[in-house]
Amino acid sequence: MTVDLTADPSAHADDDRDRTTRARSAEAASPEAAASPGPVGTPDPHASMPTTGRYAGHLHFDETITPVLRTDFDVEAYTKRGTSRIAVDTELLGSQEPLRDQERLALGVLHRMESSGLAEARTMLSTVTANEARITAFLATWLVDRHWQARALRDLLTGDHPVERPAPSRRPGRVAALRRIHVDRVQPLLTPLWNAAAGEPVAAGHMARMAIQEASLAAGLDAIARRLGGEAERVVRTVRARQEAAVDFFTQEAIGRITRSRKEAVVARLVLSLSSPLHGGGVPDPDLDAALQVLGADPRDRAGLHRARREITRLLPGPDLPDAHLLSLPRSGA
Repeated sequence: MTVDLTADPSAHADDDRDRTTRARSAEAASPEAAASPGPVGTPDPHASMPTTGRYAGHLHFDETITPVLRTDFDVEAYTKRGTSRIAVDTELLGSQEPLRDQERLALGVLHRMESSGLAEARTMLSTVTANEARITAFLATWLVDRHWQARALRDLLTGDHPVERPAPSRRPGRVAALRRIHVDRVQPLLTPLWNAAAGEPVAAGHMARMAIQEASLAAGLDAIARRLGGEAERVVRTVRARQEAAVDFFTQEAIGRITRSRKEAVVARLVLSLSSPLHGGGVPDPDLDAALQVLGADPRDRAGLHRARREITRLLPGPDLPDAHLLSLPRSGA
């Protein structure tokens, strides 16, 4: 092979660029090329886009995807309203009649249930429920509310002590200890299987559980507030007022989901059968049954605790197995 060392190499490069430019100009001038969105032979994905009906204009949205549930609850307004610590006048509280043992026990259980918000959120957000934009937006503010509500009840019991926490008066039983191991170690491993088995309807189960828990907290706060006075009553009623937004949100979400789909209703029934909504974070409080004896002493408070569960379970298929803890409520009023 003979190589011409005197030839200008840039001339060949110029010729190559000219040929490439002419080829691209020809493609741009071709109507077929202009109509094609990709390489030759690639079908236009927008050709299958619905042009009529409820899915018109949505390429990846059809009857196989559950529509976003929108209730009357204004999530945007809730997230923008702001929240802050509930002030407790500890000096005034100390000068008034001290809390009795029964009231301290009931407030301790309510405090620990309020404090379980982070554990409840972890359970929800580790599943496909985290794909629900309205739910995750609500939870971001709800967690802050739960924190300050729990802190206010704690301040009533400890006087704003920097480290002291209201501890149960009883030791956790064997069932509670096993349940704690399950929640901490086993449940995270089962979550992927739960997601695969239940899918999107698992959100209905979480909303049903939280609706009952929030309504039960509200009923318990109403009950204990009627037994208190002075600064303690004011603080509890302030916590109760803040609780109302969570009751409304979770109840509307739960009812909206379980009434639109039988599968969601069945999954909600299954979720409620796995653990009582009164178990904050999935772990039973050792003082729960004793506290319910206090909170349910009055017939109207007892009815409120039953109604908190019945509001949701009445809409679910199959027999309603009663919550074992509610069976411990006194049967005669004081």
